Amino acid sequence: MTNPSPGQLGQIVTWRVPTQVPASTLRSALVAAGLDPELAGDLHPRHVLSRALRDMRAGRVITRLRRLDEDHVTFQITREHVDSAAATFEREAAVRLDLRTGVVTADDSAIEAQARALVAEHAAKRLTSDLSRLIQRLFDSRRADLVPLRAQGGAYFVPDAHRALVDSVRALLITIGGRLQSFSVRLGCADTAESVAQTLAEHLLTLTTELREQCAGITADTRADVVARRAARITELRRRLDCYRGLLGTLADGVSQTIDETETALLAAIGGGADSLLAA
Repeated sequence: MTNPSPGQLGQIVTWRVPTQVPASTLRSALVAAGLDPELAGDLHPRHVLSRALRDMRAGRVITRLRRLDEDHVTFQITREHVDSAAATFEREAAVRLDLRTGVVTADDSAIEAQARALVAEHAAKRLTSDLSRLIQRLFDSRRADLVPLRAQGGAYFVPDAHRALVDSVRALLITIGGRLQSFSVRLGCADTAESVAQTLAEHLLTLTTELREQCAGITADTRADVVARRAARITELRRRLDCYRGLLGTLADGVSQTIDETETALLAAIGGGADSLLAA
């Protein structure tokens, strides 16, 4: 985390990602930008096959069949024939994915070859949705907040303490053919400071409300590791509150009270005191 600059509240950021980028290029770009290449991850075989089958959909109906075991997923490919009289359907093949190995097989050799080629192609690239999720993971990995300025997303406020990460993400996007735009938010305007405080407070209160909902089903019989994760989230919310207290101003007390109430509710649910959370 970077020390805030005098007078600088943070930045409003928006970004554009390319439609696709080779996975190897993405990993190299992450390294060059000083970011963890492991955050790029590997696509789950099921998601890769779904993308491959989407490419095979023209003139076909693709149906997921009922699973017979937990280790395989099977899709039936049906050829659709439409003329002026009727639409008819003819089974072409069943494509099966072994979730343990990622191997794709089919009961038709041509279909199998096509599916495997497309699976390999999709496994080797990342699409727009993957890249957008990666940016979110980059901020999450540094415990840096992307505070949405609108419900639909697309524009975020990033507190100045995380400006170094913004610069790294900008470098990453430039390398892979995207772009990050940022707009400085500085002291000097009372309305701006108030808007920043309200936006941050709403963000932290939303996170606290989501946690409160996750704690709703907690009881004295809930597994200790589940309780520990909820307690860790409370600790993390308090860390964020302390980090942004200077930006929140008088709104910090209200956020703090809501976090305290969430902790009290969790303690009541498990029937213990603070020691119970530490033990969990």
